[in-house]
Amino acid sequence: MYVVQVVGYKNSGKTTFISQWIEYLTKKNYQVATIKHHGHGGEPDQVQETDGYQHFNQGAKVTTVVGENQLLITADKKKLPLQSLLLFYQSMNIDVVIIEGYKQVPLPKIALLYSKEDPLLEKVENVKYIYQENAEQLFNIVEANWHEFEFEKIKPFL
Repeated sequence: MYVVQVVGYKNSGKTTFISQWIEYLTKKNYQVATIKHHGHGGEPDQVQETDGYQHFNQGAKVTTVVGENQLLITADKKKLPLQSLLLFYQSMNIDVVIIEGYKQVPLPKIALLYSKEDPLLEKVENVKYIYQENAEQLFNIVEANWHEFEFEKIKPFL
C-alpha cells in the first residue's frame, strides 16, 4: 500500500487535484482510498437524524451502518487515529491512500502552493513534490517513484 499526503492552504485546489488523481488511478485499476482531515474546527458534517448517529451520540465509540452497496463508519477519533485508519485500509487491500491535510504529520507530501513564495514550505516537512500546473505529469512522476510512499517504510513517522 502507498500513502501520499496532499497539503495546501484553503482553496489551493486540493480537492480538485485529489479527485483528478482518484480518477487517474482507478482507470489504472488501483484500489484507492482517501482520508480527509477536517482541520477547520468542529466536527465533520453528518446526518444527525440517523440511528447510527444516535448510537454514537449516546456513547458508542464506533458505529457502522451497512447498506446495500456501502457502509458508513463513525468513530471516536481516539479509537481510530491516523495509523489505525491506515492499518484498517491496508486490511481492505487498498493500493493507494491519499490523505488530504494533517499538515503536521511528517509523511511524504505533495504540496499545492499559491505561488513560489507560499509560506507553506516553511511550515511542513517531508515535501517530495510540488504541484504546479500539470496534474497528470505529476501523477506519472509519483507512480514512477512509489517506493517513496510505501506504507511499511513510513509507518515510523506516525
